[in-house]
Amino acid sequence: MRKFIITCATLTLLALAPIPQDTSKLIVGSVAPSIDGLEFVQGEVVSNPKVRVVEFWATWCGPCIKSIPHINELYKSYQSDGLEVIGVSDETRAKVDPFVRKLGSQMSYTVALDPEKKISSAYMQAAGQNGIPCAFVIGQNNKIVYIGHPMEPEFTNAVKLSLTGRYDPKLSKQAAPILDAARNSFKAKNFKEGYRRFDEVIALDPMIFSDIALEKYRVMLNDEKNSVGAKNYAKEVTAAFVATGDVGALRELALTLSSDPRVSIYDNDLALVAAEAMLKSSSSSDPSANATLASVHYARGDFAKAVEAQKKAMRVASPIAKSSYKPTLDAYELAVKRGTKVAVPVAVVPKAATEKPTTVPATVPVGTP
Repeated sequence: MRKFIITCATLTLLALAPIPQDTSKLIVGSVAPSIDGLEFVQGEVVSNPKVRVVEFWATWCGPCIKSIPHINELYKSYQSDGLEVIGVSDETRAKVDPFVRKLGSQMSYTVALDPEKKISSAYMQAAGQNGIPCAFVIGQNNKIVYIGHPMEPEFTNAVKLSLTGRYDPKLSKQAAPILDAARNSFKAKNFKEGYRRFDEVIALDPMIFSDIALEKYRVMLNDEKNSVGAKNYAKEVTAAFVATGDVGALRELALTLSSDPRVSIYDNDLALVAAEAMLKSSSSSDPSANATLASVHYARGDFAKAVEAQKKAMRVASPIAKSSYKPTLDAYELAVKRGTKVAVPVAVVPKAATEKPTTVPATVPVGTP
């Protein structure tokens, strides 16, 4: 029996107005409404982010509070890639400000107030959503690509893939039952059948489902204990990703092979191939490629090269993102000084929708306290 994540339904939100029932209802694919009118407690609106997340929450909502660490991790991992996150509450500043200050770096993304509930009406009511937390992911064309609970793995997938223009909600929906069947096969130790179903999904679009290829690698390595097969498959995946030049897939591959804690044996040589290919395919103004290369150099013990690449990442990063690279650079420089590895804020590959969660969201109607 799976546990359930509870969401909070706000009576104040329901009382605003009837949920629209006409064709103007906000859905995936709709143009995102304006966020003009928000009052900011922390941070400010970013001009032209690659991906914007507008997440509705409240200080009194338990499930909202439980989702903050995940949202914050995602934000810190992808802020430098162009991700903006705005947490929106309709509470008073007196309620929200001390809550945010108390969390500090544990809630580092932008937080805003919606005193007139105008933004809540434009998003939540228009989308027929009566529970919080609820996140809206807005892609690079200013269209909504995801509406739902921020603890759903599909939320993470939508954010990650939208940053490189690779997210397709329809394909993700089509793949879901096939992936379920594959994972059930793995549970039954029927690896051949599980791999066949994974390959079926990958064939739909190898770059959109690059995460599946990496999950297949982890299953081979960790569950099947087939290190030889896993290494050969990693070589195939690396060659395929390099051939496409897809920077998002190459980044995930490089970090998976060099620092992902879900991997039992690293392959830093292949990780370097992926990182160098990412750098070659990236824009000169994209700092994430150099930061990824720095991470791989560090994993290989090439501390001086890690420092050099991290400095390049900082030089081309936007003013708002520069500070996110500094703690890692400091750690690399300390490693050079000591001649050994030190604790580093390692680049994270958050769990995506390709990996089935142990919990699923559910809505329980509750009112404001």
